[in-house]
Amino acid sequence: MIRDFGKRVLCVDGAMGTLIQRCKSELKGAPESLNKTDPELIFKIHSAYVEAGADIIETNTFGANRIKLKNYGLSHEAYELNLLAAQIARKAAKDKALVAGSVGPLGQLLKPVGDVSFDEAYLAFSEQIKGLKDGGADLIFVETMSDLKEAKAAVIAAKDAGLPVCAMMTFQEDGNTLLGVSPEAAAITLEALDVLALGANCSTGPDLMLEVAKKMAAVSEKPLIFMPNAGLPQVIDGKTVFPLGPEEFAEYADAFVELGTWIMGGCCGTEPEHIRLLKERLSSLSPVKKVPSPGVKVAGRNRIAFIGGRYFPVVVGERINPTGKKDFQEDLKKNRATWATRAALSQIEKGAEILDVNVGLGGIKEEKVLPFIASSVQIATGAPIMIDSSSPEAIEETLKILDGKPIINSTTLEKKKIHRILPIARRYGAALLVLPMDEKGIPDVPEERVKLGEKARKIAEEYGLNPEDIILDCIVLTVATKREAAQITLKTLELAKDSGFTTILGISNISFGLPNRSAVNAAFLSAALSRGLDAAIINPEDPRIMEAFFAGALIAGRDFEARRFLSRYGKSQKPQAKREVIEIEPEEELKEAVLSGDAQEAKRLTEILLEHKKPLEIINEVLIPAMEEVGRRFEKGIYFLPQLMASAKAMKAAFSVIKEHSKGKPQKPKGKIILATVEGDIHDIGKNIVALLLENHGYQVIDLGKNVPKEKIVKAALEEKPDAVGLSALMTTTMMEMKNVIEELKKHGIKVFTMVGGAVVTPEFAREIGADSYAKDAVEAVKIMDRLIKERQK
Repeated sequence: MIRDFGKRVLCVDGAMGTLIQRCKSELKGAPESLNKTDPELIFKIHSAYVEAGADIIETNTFGANRIKLKNYGLSHEAYELNLLAAQIARKAAKDKALVAGSVGPLGQLLKPVGDVSFDEAYLAFSEQIKGLKDGGADLIFVETMSDLKEAKAAVIAAKDAGLPVCAMMTFQEDGNTLLGVSPEAAAITLEALDVLALGANCSTGPDLMLEVAKKMAAVSEKPLIFMPNAGLPQVIDGKTVFPLGPEEFAEYADAFVELGTWIMGGCCGTEPEHIRLLKERLSSLSPVKKVPSPGVKVAGRNRIAFIGGRYFPVVVGERINPTGKKDFQEDLKKNRATWATRAALSQIEKGAEILDVNVGLGGIKEEKVLPFIASSVQIATGAPIMIDSSSPEAIEETLKILDGKPIINSTTLEKKKIHRILPIARRYGAALLVLPMDEKGIPDVPEERVKLGEKARKIAEEYGLNPEDIILDCIVLTVATKREAAQITLKTLELAKDSGFTTILGISNISFGLPNRSAVNAAFLSAALSRGLDAAIINPEDPRIMEAFFAGALIAGRDFEARRFLSRYGKSQKPQAKREVIEIEPEEELKEAVLSGDAQEAKRLTEILLEHKKPLEIINEVLIPAMEEVGRRFEKGIYFLPQLMASAKAMKAAFSVIKEHSKGKPQKPKGKIILATVEGDIHDIGKNIVALLLENHGYQVIDLGKNVPKEKIVKAALEEKPDAVGLSALMTTTMMEMKNVIEELKKHGIKVFTMVGGAVVTPEFAREIGADSYAKDAVEAVKIMDRLIKERQK
C-alpha cells in the first residue's frame, strides 16, 4: 500500500517536458535519452519538485518503451533508460517523496484499429516496468492513454510486476478520447482492473478536466487521480505559453477533491511554483470516501450499462448466434462480419444495451473468429459485449481485443471450468455469468441452485474478483418437457435476489419445442421481472417481447414514475406495417458496407458493380458520397475514430478492386499533398489517418513520415510541386518546428498552401505561425483540400 494513501490528498509533481525544453531547446532526440546523457538535469528537475512539496515525483520515462524508442534507434536501451530514470528519481526523492514510474502510450494504435497486438503491447510495457521496478519505483502511473486496450495492457503489466498502479486517460475538448472512449466507460473499465486510482491527465486545463472528473465520479467509487495542463497552449512572441498561473491552477483543487480525487498534480505547462501552491491547497483538504453501490457495471467503448441493485432491468440482445441462421453461418466460414454488425445495430436500435456474441459453429477456429466478430460488433455500436463461449482460449483472445468491461458467458461450478475461467475474468477485468450447476448436474431444488451461486461467489472472492461482478443465471429449462421448470426458475430467482445476487435469464429457453414461442416467452419474462430479474437475454426485434419487458418492469415497480415505459410508448404508436422484402440495389449495399466498415463486403460489391458501371461512376456516385456521410457522422459525434478507420479501410478495399480493374488506365488524382510530422516529434497516428482519408477521397499523398527535418520537406516540395503541404505535431515541445518549416518554405520561394494540425495545435497558433489553414481532424483536412482544389479549378 502507498504511504498515506487515503489519509490525506497526495500531491504529484508537474511537467517534465516543459522544463526539459527550457533547458534543452535544441534537443531533437528522445527526452528519455537524457537519463543517460544528462542525468544531472533530470535530477535537478526532480529536486525542484521535491522542494516544492510534491509527495510523488514521476520518472522521465513517458515514452521509454521499445516501440516508441525505435523511432530514435534506442529500442535496445529501453530497460536501461527506465532503470536509470527510476534511480535518478529515487536519489532526488530521498525519503521525502514516492517515485512513480511514468508509462505513456506506445505511439501506435492497437488492433483492430491499428497493427500492434495486445500481446506486443503487454511485452513492451512489461520490459519498461521491469526497468522502473529494478530502479526503485514505488508505483506506476499509466498515463495519457486514448485506447482502453492499451491502458489495460499497461495496467496488467504493472500488476504482474507486483507494483501498485494508477491509470489515467486523456480526453479531447469533446469529452471523449481520440478513439471515442467516454469518461464513464473508461472509469468502469479501469475500476474493474482494480487500479489504485483512476482518472485523467494532459490534453486540457482543469476547467474542462473537471467535467471529465464529474462523469467518472458518477459511475465509480474508486479514488480518483487528475493531472491537468496549465490551460491550453498559446503562442506569444514566438514561444509556446500555457496561460494558467500557479494561483489560478491551485484554485481548482477543492472542486476535484470534493468529487473523490485522492491524488492531484500537474501536466504540461505546470512548474514547481504551480505544485508548491497546489500542495498548500491540498494540505487543508481531506480525501472523500465513497460507499460502493450494489450491482454490476459493464462498459463498451462509449456505452455503459448498470445491472442489478436499484437499476432498471437490462436487455441483452441474443440474436448474434449462428443457430438457425444460414447467412451468419456462411459469414463465419468466410470470416465476414456483415450479418453480425447489421444484427448488432438493429438490436441496439430496438432497445438492447448489451450484445451477446456467440460464434459456436463446427469447422471454424473460435479463438480467431470470436475476437473478430466481437470487435466488429463493438466498433459498429460502441456497446458492452457478452462473450458467449465455452472456450477459455477464445474468451481470453476476445478480452484482449475488446474495449471496456465485458461479461463472460459463462462458467459452471465444475472444477475444470470455474478454476480456468475465474483467473481470466480477474486478469482482464470482466464480469462473469455463473450457471448454478456442478459435476452432479443442475439441481431441481431452488435452494440448491442458490447455494451453488454462493459457492461461486466465495471462490471468485478467493481469486480476487469483486463478488459484485458475479451474475447468477438461475437457469431456464423448457416447459415442453418439464412442466414445473418455470416455477423452479422463478423461485430460484426470488431466493437469489434475497441473497443479494444480480440475476439474469435466457428467456427463450422456456419455450423451446413449443408453438407460438413469442407468447410463451413474453408471459415468462413478465413473471420473471416481478420476481426481481435484473437482465433478460431476449430478442429485442420481437415487439411482443419488448412490450412485455417494459410493461413487466412497470408492473413490477421497477420503472420509477413510469419514465422508461412512457419514453418508449408515450407517443402515439403507429401500427406496424408488414415487412416488405425490398431488393436493395448493389450501389446502396456498397454504400452501407462503407458506412459499417465492412471491407470484405465492400470488395465483393465493388466487383459486382464493375460488371456494369464505370470505375469513375462507382467512385463519384457511391464511394465518395459514402465517405462524406462517414465524415458527417464523425463531425456530429455519431461516429468515432474506430468507425472512421473501419470505413476508411472498407473504402480502401473497394479502391483496390477498382485499381486492379483499371490497370493501364490510371485515375487522375484530384490533387497532390505532402504530409509530415515535424522534426523532433515521433507521433504520427493523426497524420496517418489524414493520409488514409485523403487517399480515399482521390488525392495523391506523399507521406514523408515522422520526425522529418525541414530541409527534407523543402526538398520534397521543390521536387513534387504539390498543391499543399500538411504538417503535424502532437507535443508542445515540437509545435514551434511547424513555424520553422513554413519560414523555410517561404525562404526558398515555394508558394504552396500550408495546413497544420495536431493535438496541441489551435486555429490561433496556425495564424500566428503563418499557416494558411488549420485542420482539427482528418475529416476537416479533406474538406480544406476539396475547397482549395475547387477554388483553383475556377
